[in-house]
Amino acid sequence: MNRTWRYLLGLFLLSLAVRLGVALLIRRPGYMDAAYYAAGAVRLAQSGGLSEPFIWNYLDDPTGIPHPGFLYWMPFPSLLAAPLAALFPDSFFTLQLPFALLSALLPLVAFGLAWEVTGRRRTAWLAGLLTLFSGFFFPYWPLPETFAPFALFGSLALWLAGCRMQDARRRMQDAGRWLLVGLLVGLAHLTRTDGILLLPVVILPLLARPKSRTAHPAPRLVIGHWSLFIVHCSFLILGYLLVMSPWFLRNLSVIGTPLSPAGAKTLWLTTYDDLFCYNCDLSLRSYLAWGWGNVLHSKLWAAWVNFERFLAEDCLIFLCPFALVGLYRLRRHFPFALSTIYLLLVYLAHSLAFTFPGPRGGFFHASAAVLPFLFAAGVEGLEAAVGWAARRRRWSLRQAQTTFVTAAVVGAVALSAYATAQKLLTWREADAAYPEIGRWLAWQGAGNATVMIANPPAFWYHTGHPAVVVPNEGVETLLDVCGRYGVSYLVLDPNCPAPLRALYEGRIVSSLLAPVATFEEGLVVMWRIEQ
Repeated sequence: MNRTWRYLLGLFLLSLAVRLGVALLIRRPGYMDAAYYAAGAVRLAQSGGLSEPFIWNYLDDPTGIPHPGFLYWMPFPSLLAAPLAALFPDSFFTLQLPFALLSALLPLVAFGLAWEVTGRRRTAWLAGLLTLFSGFFFPYWPLPETFAPFALFGSLALWLAGCRMQDARRRMQDAGRWLLVGLLVGLAHLTRTDGILLLPVVILPLLARPKSRTAHPAPRLVIGHWSLFIVHCSFLILGYLLVMSPWFLRNLSVIGTPLSPAGAKTLWLTTYDDLFCYNCDLSLRSYLAWGWGNVLHSKLWAAWVNFERFLAEDCLIFLCPFALVGLYRLRRHFPFALSTIYLLLVYLAHSLAFTFPGPRGGFFHASAAVLPFLFAAGVEGLEAAVGWAARRRRWSLRQAQTTFVTAAVVGAVALSAYATAQKLLTWREADAAYPEIGRWLAWQGAGNATVMIANPPAFWYHTGHPAVVVPNEGVETLLDVCGRYGVSYLVLDPNCPAPLRALYEGRIVSSLLAPVATFEEGLVVMWRIEQ
């Protein structure tokens, strides 16, 4: 084993140990996304198939419970965790193992990228360590969620697509690489809906003509280029379809279209809470009726929030100027150019199109695919800045590099520890009443009752009860939903929708809602539906 492989093995083992250590601290899903994929894995393990015994939004107008699953979010995280859910049905830790493993490979991608463009061991190690201790991303990596698989598949697809062959003969033998790129893009899309944005980006290198030694390339060179484009693009699309075709066929059989149109309705949200509205008009007409002033203001707000999140979450706050310098210095390296194009594309998509889901986590999730590139570029920019400062201030270059590299690692570790401490506290308190509510229902002999609650996937995961989400509507609409889906109990907490605030605080009452219990010192209130 040569030295480089020993470095990679050491970095992988360190990364895996750190990821597993974090996973041990996370005892249960602490927010809806993680609960959704954990519940999906458990449902698959219980032979429930790709169906959901809960309703967390009404965008696809579900007909009942259970209903076809993964019509808004994609299924791969649940598919990945399902075998372990079958082997260890009561262990959230084991659900995290595949994601800890995949995320432990991500620092190796950053190491390889930095090594490829600089050939410097110190640069490669620092890029790998920054990807390992990645600040606000750090506590999310081992969760049964989209972060780890999407970051790995997306970054590898961008890297492989940017690895250009140098002569036509080798290009003719390069079809296997484009097949692999297509497979990776397919896996990224099967992980996240916006993974489809990788497809036009990875096609760009195929449009670049081969370099010629003559000022006027011969016509046959151009013809050869386009024939290669067709061949390689065909292999790229083939790889993508090998992964996605089964999913397209499943959706065609269930809803009549290859992809669910439910997610596209979020283009027309005028507030994030409308994601949970029932029977509301989400269309271009209703969106334009909101007014051009509101539309423009919302786009500017989303662009600013996503920019702030980019600075803090993707660049570790302190690394941003160095990452920009590094991306400029590495602009002629195709993988870094592609990653920059992809980053701009998802930034615009989650600011100008998906204006409300983007700042609430969409951009954060989608940008994970460029982290290895940002950290490798950030290290390159940092070392260039230190070299420039050392020449001007007559520093010892070696000593200055050691100081700043150490400071960068310490800063990344400190930020990761801070983010993890904050999230662990929040996740431990989230949905804490759900198991107690499940026990209360069992005592009442309501073992199969359907419950309306804030986080239906988490409630089903903890209790096994069918659940529907509290709609962002008033009491009258709430009762309509309860009647349609056979809801027996309503649970509200301090984060209830604004139209139901008066009901939660007891300022209004309904003869069809009978208060029956409170939990967590009165903060969580339960009603029985009298219908």
